[in-house]
Amino acid sequence: MPEKEQKVLQHILSLPEDRLKQIRGKPQEVLKLIDDFSENVESLMNIGPYKGKLIVDKIKEKKPKIMVELGGYVGYSAILFGSSLPDDPSSHYYSLELNEEFANISRQLIDLAGLSHRVSIIVGKASSSLVEMVDHFEEGNKGYFSFDFIFIDHWKDMYVPDLRVLESLTLISPGTIIVADNIYYPGAPDYVKYIQGSPEERRDHNYTVTNVAAPEFQGRWNILYKSETIPVKNPKSGTEDAIEVTECVEYLNG
Repeated sequence: MPEKEQKVLQHILSLPEDRLKQIRGKPQEVLKLIDDFSENVESLMNIGPYKGKLIVDKIKEKKPKIMVELGGYVGYSAILFGSSLPDDPSSHYYSLELNEEFANISRQLIDLAGLSHRVSIIVGKASSSLVEMVDHFEEGNKGYFSFDFIFIDHWKDMYVPDLRVLESLTLISPGTIIVADNIYYPGAPDYVKYIQGSPEERRDHNYTVTNVAAPEFQGRWNILYKSETIPVKNPKSGTEDAIEVTECVEYLNG
């Protein structure tokens, strides 16, 4: 049982009804309550307001229609980023979460924030969920599609394997933005090496390292990425972390 995650849900839902009415349908108010719990009661693994702002700015610049995250946790990022999508009926946020209990917590907080109409929680292994999404979207769109914006924030040792799944499924195309969290802490050096490496280095990696997420998804070496590690300091705690912001520039021949 994820104790502190259940605690934050109960902490919020047990507020007086008049207070709940004040925050219902207001994403920023729900986020403030989660931040307050994380800062003053028990620390949660959320993106937080400081790294989150950089990503929100990128979302507003990119104006994505389809955004997906790998790792939903208690719904903080889904609320923050889902509420930042363009005010367009075709814009939607998909949160992929392995843990059913985390997913249930997310659904309730997302509902409180008034975002259930534009945020969907998909429970299961990311690689399997991505395959199901491809089948669903290709049937609806009658052909190829890719994600506009991807946020990666689950198990760090799965960053590269699941990125290779995304590449293999052609869910990354020129213009796709990929943001990965926790680059400094707890750290994702293998991901940085992969995403900042040359196409030839990724080709060698993919040919020699079996993809633990799904062996049939080797990855695509012929993608040209432009990537940057951006440090972010929390002014309250003084702690420093970083996000990796990547853009798929083009496909190379081969």
